[in-house]
Amino acid sequence: MDESAIDKLFIKAAGSTAETSEDARRVFGILVSSTLRYRDLLKDELGIIVTVEDVRIALEWLLDSMGTKKLPETNNAVRLDLLKIWLDELKPYS
Repeated sequence: MDESAIDKLFIKAAGSTAETSEDARRVFGILVSSTLRYRDLLKDELGIIVTVEDVRIALEWLLDSMGTKKLPETNNAVRLDLLKIWLDELKPYS
C-alpha cells in the first residue's frame, strides 16, 4: 500500500476537502502519518504488508470506538493495533 492510496482513503472518509475544517485536516494528517509509520515498521521488521482494506476497516472501527469507547472484538492484530495507535495519537484532541 502506497502513501497515495492512504491519502485517497482518508480524503474519501473526510468528504470534500473544500468543506473540511482545519481541525479535521489536522486529525487526518495525524492518522495518515501514524498509518505510514506503522506500515513501514511492520514491513521492515516483520515483512507484513498493511493493506488498504486493513486501513479502511480500522477507520470504520475508529469512528465506532470513539462513539462507544469500546474496542471491536477481533483477532486481526494489524487492524486492532492500527486502531489503538490512532486512538492514542488522538487522545489530545478528544
